[in-house]
Amino acid sequence: MLRWLPGGDGSSPVRYFTVQTKQLPNGEWQTHSSAISHDSTSWEIKRLKPFTSYKLRMMATNDVGDSEFSTETDPVTTLQDVPDEPPVILAVTPHTTSSVLVSWQKPKEESLNGILVGYRIYYRELPYESAQGDAKFTASPSALRTELTAKSAFKSVSRPSLTEFELTQLNKYKRYEIVMSAYNIIGESPSSSPVEVFVGEAAPSMAPQNIQLNPLTANQLEVSWEPPPVETQNGNIQGYKVYYWETDVQNETEKLKILFLPETSVRLKNLTSYTSYSVKITAFNAAGDGPFSEPRTCRTHQAAPSSPSYISFSEVTTTTLNMSWGPPIWPNGIVDGYRVVYEPLEPIHGVSKVVTVDIKGNRQCWLKVRDLTKGVAYSFRVQAKTIAFGPELEANITAGPSDGSPGSPLNPSITKSTSSLTIRWSAGDAGAGPITGYVIETRPSDEGLWDTFVKHLSPTTTSYTISLDRLRQGVSYEFRVIAVNVFGYGEPSAPSAATSAQTEVPFYEEWWFLVVMALCGLILILLIVFTLVLHGQSKRYRSCGLGKNITTVEESVTLDNGGFTSLELNSRHLNVKSSFLKKNGTRSPPRPSPGGLHYSDEDICNNYNGAVLTESTTLTEKATEVSESEVTDSDYEDDHPKHSFVNHYMSDPTYYNSWKQQQRGLKHSSAYAYEECASADNEAYYQTVVTTHSMGGTYTPSGQPTSGSRTPVTGFSSFV
Repeated sequence: MLRWLPGGDGSSPVRYFTVQTKQLPNGEWQTHSSAISHDSTSWEIKRLKPFTSYKLRMMATNDVGDSEFSTETDPVTTLQDVPDEPPVILAVTPHTTSSVLVSWQKPKEESLNGILVGYRIYYRELPYESAQGDAKFTASPSALRTELTAKSAFKSVSRPSLTEFELTQLNKYKRYEIVMSAYNIIGESPSSSPVEVFVGEAAPSMAPQNIQLNPLTANQLEVSWEPPPVETQNGNIQGYKVYYWETDVQNETEKLKILFLPETSVRLKNLTSYTSYSVKITAFNAAGDGPFSEPRTCRTHQAAPSSPSYISFSEVTTTTLNMSWGPPIWPNGIVDGYRVVYEPLEPIHGVSKVVTVDIKGNRQCWLKVRDLTKGVAYSFRVQAKTIAFGPELEANITAGPSDGSPGSPLNPSITKSTSSLTIRWSAGDAGAGPITGYVIETRPSDEGLWDTFVKHLSPTTTSYTISLDRLRQGVSYEFRVIAVNVFGYGEPSAPSAATSAQTEVPFYEEWWFLVVMALCGLILILLIVFTLVLHGQSKRYRSCGLGKNITTVEESVTLDNGGFTSLELNSRHLNVKSSFLKKNGTRSPPRPSPGGLHYSDEDICNNYNGAVLTESTTLTEKATEVSESEVTDSDYEDDHPKHSFVNHYMSDPTYYNSWKQQQRGLKHSSAYAYEECASADNEAYYQTVVTTHSMGGTYTPSGQPTSGSRTPVTGFSSFV
């Protein structure tokens, strides 16, 4: 009910009022009535929705025109009413042998006409029995609600958010009819359509067990399972429903296979090769379907793939091209290689050469072909492989420049430096479009197959330097240049002269030069060492020959027995291994000649104790020229004198060793003395042995004391 006060009439009588309404929250202003009398001050607004908020405004109209709209009213809400629509029963399923599970869909929000409080489920036992086990939607009109509610019980569901409810304590083997309604504080909605259900059997409460999937071929799977446990079947199992789909696209590919016989296996056919499928199974009886099993996944076997998706050619020259292709649309497995076959469409010089190239793996989808003949049309075929080769895809191409491509570059030349090669050329005919770049091809002079060496050179470039490190050492190469524009590769230039890629190494880095320098250094070191050794030996011998008289006689023994020769022996221990002269007759180091010594030419031949001494040596004026065999230690150690007088001297090691130093068979006519210098620090020091021999008396050498001298025995002197 809307009430108002009229405003000014604008000097013209008001003819009528207009009322507009706006449904909240998002409705538009709509004219509700334009026929309100000019003298009215209230109006009943009808045809509104229950439990809906509105705003209202008015406008007055006279002969001149319409007034402005009044101020909007505050929001006002109509009262509640009973719901216009009932809930929709989706299914009534036996849950146990004495209960059913009812599920439904809520009424639309705009039909509730108030705040939904809950639902009521009416159910009654039908007076007849039916052998049918499925729920049945009857065609009874809602006008039977009065009769149904009078003869049935009901359950109230006071939680409007619920969408299913279990009716329990029903009679076994009876058929029931069920209807539903929604209600608010005003009342109930009309009843839903009745649904019949047979109570006594229930849907299985467990899914089939031990589901196994086994791939048979590239498009078949075998599925096997076991029935649910007997205590959970809730009746006789009538069959199974098998749902299967491609794992990644369930909504688009899900399919159902129903088995009405109690079989426990099935073959799924017409599947996609090498595709993962998911399968779930449910058992059903007269009461309905049981729960689904957990999905199991299996992949079908591989099959031959489809043909590659496309073939394209690029960088086509007179002898080479690049061929590329796309992977197959239906690989039907793991692509592990491709096979490319190409051959001329017509024989070349009477020979048709067929080339087959197998490429392993699925990453390389291209091939560089280098043995084409200019102007010849070729057929290229490619096929993919999984467990077998699939169908071929074919394309044709003619080797050589296409129409509009550039001409060949001019005047190619090549120069070589120590570590690089420089190729120079001049630009040729640009063709039907500007030159966009250059390509350099090369080939070893012994192979004859051209291959791309450098690409994407600038169109303004007329030379290019190649490091010799990029080439094989010792191999001669030929080069040629190709111009490129938007139409493709042009004619190649004439080949350059064959140039060796051998790097020129400076002579001082050659191995032979290093070996010669090492040998020269070794020879120089040996010469320096040899010179130093000779210099040291010469200096030592000069120091020994300067004539120093070393008189080291500490004790003199004189044998005085008539005409015996005087003998003086050094009391120090002499090195018995030294001698004045070497065995082989080599000269001893120079020794000083004692001054005033006189030698006798008389041969001495002494005979003592049956031993005859026959060895003799003639002493000359220079003592350094005396040569005689060296007396070794073993000579005297093995042949000791047996005379008691000799043994007397042999008892003293000093005397015995002194005799060893005495040369055999020396004939003395006058006093004689030797002086020996030590040749090294570690050699023993040789003492002086003085021998005097005279017929009349004692001879005293220069510098020796004469007191206490005695005339030695002649025989003993000869022995010594």
